[in-house]
Amino acid sequence: MNLSVPSIRTAATAIIQPQPLSEILSSASWKQLAIPAALLYVGLCRALRFRREKTLRAKLGYHDRASLAKMTAVEAQQVVKFMSSWEMPLFTFLALEFGLFKTYGVESISRLLLATGNLTDPVRSLKRFEDTAALIGEFMINPPTTDRAVRGLARMNFLHSKYVKEGTISNADLLYTLSVFVTEPPRFARLYEWRPMNEMEYCAYGVFWKSVGDAMGIEYRGYLARAETGWRDGVEFADDIATWAKAYEVVAMKPSTVCAKPARALIPMITYWVPWFAKPFVTQVVISLLGDRVREAFMLPEPDVAAGALVYSLLTVRRFVVRYLTLPRFFELKRQYDPDPQTGLMTQRIPYGNFPFYIKPTFWNRWGPMAWAVWLYGGKVPGDDPEHFMPQGYLVTDIGPENRMGLGTEEIENDAKRIKASGWEGCPFG
Repeated sequence: MNLSVPSIRTAATAIIQPQPLSEILSSASWKQLAIPAALLYVGLCRALRFRREKTLRAKLGYHDRASLAKMTAVEAQQVVKFMSSWEMPLFTFLALEFGLFKTYGVESISRLLLATGNLTDPVRSLKRFEDTAALIGEFMINPPTTDRAVRGLARMNFLHSKYVKEGTISNADLLYTLSVFVTEPPRFARLYEWRPMNEMEYCAYGVFWKSVGDAMGIEYRGYLARAETGWRDGVEFADDIATWAKAYEVVAMKPSTVCAKPARALIPMITYWVPWFAKPFVTQVVISLLGDRVREAFMLPEPDVAAGALVYSLLTVRRFVVRYLTLPRFFELKRQYDPDPQTGLMTQRIPYGNFPFYIKPTFWNRWGPMAWAVWLYGGKVPGDDPEHFMPQGYLVTDIGPENRMGLGTEEIENDAKRIKASGWEGCPFG
């Protein structure tokens, strides 16, 4: 057959003529589309998952270990807030919760908590947990240059001052409590999150909490190995306080009936929202996450092997899913509202604990589907018991035990001036 050149071109054009995407999609089966779509989604997750981490590092300019020596508390707070609000909010919160729990394995700390009744009393313990988290949030979420952060620190110093003067809180107790804030979030990220912290993030925890420790007047000499010569950066400080804390636990964490009492009060708080039929199993899960030394100090039994195997298997699956199959957060996790411009009262978006402290009632959070679920479970919703849960909000002087609410205004103002004058927002290592 004799074909001319024009006829060949016409035939070729007809064969390779592009089709609209809608026609391609309509003619293809779901099986033909599923694999490319899945690969595209995984690639998108991979591309976006590490973008914020790299962007923040580029913004702050910390590309190598040498540059970390100049990190300031202002920059460190940005990183700490980034981790708790964007990158890994769930396990950052759990790390701090379990970290505080861990400090109760030191008998001198538990003895004080039992003496005040703020942890074991069924009424006071609710506010105690919420206030501890809210107070830490004041200077963890807000930049060190703000009055809100400085006054939060000053309030914490005032609440501790009574016990420091009495000698019921030792410098070692304060230093060990500081250590869990430095070490537990990086440890939880390494063990349970979708990625470990990078060097800049680990350094930020050392810088930020060293600055907080300085503002609290914690003494490092005689405790930390490098305190005499000093630390070159937050990484070195974090490593040093971690080494000291491990050695301190060997000496201070022993099986104790004193430590066992806070444990019996705290585990029900952690498992509060778990259905009754699952509470025994979840309690075993909590115990398995504590670690042997803390568990023995609390005089708790060894956890069930099945509980430990299940929880670590689920955490491994979660790590894979979040890292490779989940897009990053699109919205910042915000816990606080700005203070009321007229009254100065501060409210929270979501509670830290199990009860609606400092949550302003709205139609949605009081009558929405989640509120009905909480009510049916037997919990409290915003607007319930207003004299106790204070939905109108709080002033910084309201944080703390009820018998110290409203006290310390002058002391807080004087201490806030001292903290500002100390330049705590700068680099604590030079």
